Amino acid sequence: MFAPDVTTWAQQVAAKLRYVQADLADTEKEQRQGFLTEEVRRAVKDIVPERRKEYLDALAQCFPQGESRTVVATVQGAAPDLSPEQLLEKLVKIAPLLPKRKLEEFGIELQRAGYLPLETTALMDAPPPEFMSVFPLDMDKQVDLQRTFRLLQMFGEFYISMDKVTWNIWRAIAPKSSLRKDQSPLSDISKLGARYLAGDPEVSVEQIKQTTGRLRQLLAGILTAIGPAGRSFAQKHLARFGPEAIKDAANQESGFFSSVEQKCWRKYSELTRNLNADEIEGELQESIARYAENLMRGTGRNSEP
Repeated sequence: MFAPDVTTWAQQVAAKLRYVQADLADTEKEQRQGFLTEEVRRAVKDIVPERRKEYLDALAQCFPQGESRTVVATVQGAAPDLSPEQLLEKLVKIAPLLPKRKLEEFGIELQRAGYLPLETTALMDAPPPEFMSVFPLDMDKQVDLQRTFRLLQMFGEFYISMDKVTWNIWRAIAPKSSLRKDQSPLSDISKLGARYLAGDPEVSVEQIKQTTGRLRQLLAGILTAIGPAGRSFAQKHLARFGPEAIKDAANQESGFFSSVEQKCWRKYSELTRNLNADEIEGELQESIARYAENLMRGTGRNSEP
């Protein structure tokens, strides 16, 4: 808003009104007055509210009578624009009638406009239903952006460390397996997530689900395999070193002058001569890896011998 010279302003606006009036001489009176009124309102809009009456009075002096005089009088009689103080007073009066969420929205808009320091990071968009199913927030609560960042960082760090540890474990227990971590750029959850958060249209939620799903599948396979693989290992161990297995193997050997107990002990000693902790650990890991890989490939539990 500004305050130009009153007389100069009135003369310029009066000249424009005469031009509009002459240009619309053939139109209906009400329509023509509407155009003239709008022209006056547009001209006075940039004048500070406190001095608008002074400028309109000067404009009225340019039209002692006639249609333009009527138009100026109409604008003079219209309700003046509210001052900033009056607008603030009205806003304060209606505050008790507004819901809390609407008050917070107004407060943030005022802060963004510079009326107050920006001290909140609340998100104005409502969370999607999928988010609410994981984090059941109250409907009148807003999501804080900075806390969202910190929570996302915590989950991101957990995922990245778990991904590294899990694939290292898998490589140790299944060195011959063809199942290996995808080393392509699309498997880097940090970079993929950053592109998604930045709004990259080429990165979708489904791509991220595929990446995280691979780790989830591997974890489920390893953890699920521990029980059945342990049982399978125990069955194989008993099939080789159990009392009945040793007795059957001993009876197949000659030795008329040895007792059954002697034969069994000799056979057991022979079979376990090269048995050590490393071999047992390797067989147990192989059993777990085989079961987990079959599970991840979808070949089913029955494929484990």
